[in-house]
Amino acid sequence: MQTFPGIDNHSPAPQTLGLRVMLLTNRPEGQSAQRLADYGSLVEVADAPAAALAAVLDDPLGYDLFVMECDAFGGIMAAEQAIATLIAAEARMRVMLLSREFDVPAYPLGRRTAVCLPDPVAEPGFRRGFDHVLRDREAVTLM
Repeated sequence: MQTFPGIDNHSPAPQTLGLRVMLLTNRPEGQSAQRLADYGSLVEVADAPAAALAAVLDDPLGYDLFVMECDAFGGIMAAEQAIATLIAAEARMRVMLLSREFDVPAYPLGRRTAVCLPDPVAEPGFRRGFDHVLRDREAVTLM
């Protein structure tokens, strides 16, 4: 597992500062990891579904977002299994999925539904999905 903190030259939205993200990918230094770090998120990367889910479920602080690049791990069916595992364990987090199997982006309104993005996705589309999945997250304020 790898961790990527960072804010690039972009001003992150207030609701993304301090965001903890578990990214399941076979490209640990790929676009998704870089984009998430550029948005001001603390990104932890796992390269196996079991490791990612164990990290999420065993973490005492809790993650805010689970992002899965589905194609390297069995596609949408594997994503459905991962989400079912999270729900069964009562993990309360937002989910974003990327896959070649998605023809168009999906931005559902329910909090317990995943934002689904085609892979590859241009940065504006990724950002829209990211902002949508976090649309009702409270901004973190440190006093």
